[in-house]
Amino acid sequence: MRYQSLALLIPFALAACGSEGDPSKPTASTPASIRLDLARQDGPAPYPVEVTARVTSSDGKPVPGLSVEFTAEGGTAGAVSEVSAGAYRVTVEPALAAGDAGEVVVRAKVADLSAEATAVVLPVVGAAWGQPERVPGLVNTAGTEDSAEVSPDGEWLIVSTYSPADLLCCIAGKDLPGCTGEAASPMSPECNATHGPYAAPERPDMPGAGRILSPTQIDHTIPQLGVTQELFALPPVAAYGFRRQPDGSFAAPFVIAIDMNGYTYSPFGFTYLGAPKDGAASVLFAFDPLHGADTGPDLYQADVKLGAPVSLGKYSFENNFLIADPFPLTQLPLVPLDPFHSNPAFGHGYVWFDTEGPVEKDIFVAKPSGALPGATFSETVVAAISKPDVEEFQPFVDEAASKLYFSRGFRDISTSAYSGGDPALPASFGDPVVEIGLDALPDGPGDIVALGEPSVARTGDGEEWLYFVYYVRREGHYDGSVGRVKKR
Repeated sequence: MRYQSLALLIPFALAACGSEGDPSKPTASTPASIRLDLARQDGPAPYPVEVTARVTSSDGKPVPGLSVEFTAEGGTAGAVSEVSAGAYRVTVEPALAAGDAGEVVVRAKVADLSAEATAVVLPVVGAAWGQPERVPGLVNTAGTEDSAEVSPDGEWLIVSTYSPADLLCCIAGKDLPGCTGEAASPMSPECNATHGPYAAPERPDMPGAGRILSPTQIDHTIPQLGVTQELFALPPVAAYGFRRQPDGSFAAPFVIAIDMNGYTYSPFGFTYLGAPKDGAASVLFAFDPLHGADTGPDLYQADVKLGAPVSLGKYSFENNFLIADPFPLTQLPLVPLDPFHSNPAFGHGYVWFDTEGPVEKDIFVAKPSGALPGATFSETVVAAISKPDVEEFQPFVDEAASKLYFSRGFRDISTSAYSGGDPALPASFGDPVVEIGLDALPDGPGDIVALGEPSVARTGDGEEWLYFVYYVRREGHYDGSVGRVKKR
């Protein structure tokens, strides 16, 4: 059993009786940091979670013989044992029925140190994977985090769709359980309530933050785009990037946006065309431009510098005309330009995407002739892994493992063996294998209701991680979050 670092390495200098009678000088046995590692126990679901608190001194050495207190929100913590010097372990039993999915928040405390980690408890986890977790750091908030992708080297994470509002309830309306307002109505409570932050340190430079008038009121006009009446809901949305920290968490957020005052239907589905180098990356994404021919969302490419605010262009409204300037984006000339292209990926020489919109949900591929973005494309075809009675979308190509990852009906993340053959041929794919998934239908607050958006990273220390998005039904709103799970 390998233990994965899930959380916060919290440095904290403690005043303690030191050597030579100096009470302000810490000794070698003074706790200075605590880190939580989670592991999934095999057996019937819900899988018990082994939690190990590793306590070290300021010089990085383990501190034995301490009394560590564990608590578990959403589960029951058992007896604590010191399994090795400075490593204190407890088994947490999730308070979930068989087939249910939810979160268990584990906290550990010793002296004045504390740490917190969140286990994402799923009823279906492949034997190759450890304990799914909520990504630590500044990535996740009480707002909506969706459409996330990690860079191939694990150093950068982009959350393509962030909003302080509940986008799920706002857009779907009262047809979704637990929601009360009319779909996309500017009068809907869910389209006006803010749950997540919209300022530093979590979300600096948030576009549209000035339209948030109070915790329960958002201005749904955007004069910059010529929208001067509240005809439909437009809660602020933007993409954010994050940098991996030495403890494995993600922080240092920076905005990625087109200047249009947080217009809701902003670029989404960012994917890397390779590992970033010196903080520079080439990315693909989907966007439905407000100017030009209305062909629905299409795919675009841009070269960006990560780590600081990224501008993808600007809109303004002058003399009753909408002007896009500057707009340094390159559209991929797919054939044909269908009404809906979204969630692109690139691998084995093909551009992959889906139609996660009002039309059929399948995976499509097109082969570029020449280097992106200036390539011409073969005619788009449906990938043979798509089945008529199944909703497949959000593809991700893991060339290193010769696998295609994808989401099915927001209920599971599956893989299919694929080594580069003609994707239009069924023989090019293996049978789908569920990597993580849901089982029972959600029935109330606390339940995980959806999974999707797979991406894979291999870090410099040899770890392999599967990142994903999951939605939890909270009291009064839905919370989109980013999770991950490490390969054993």
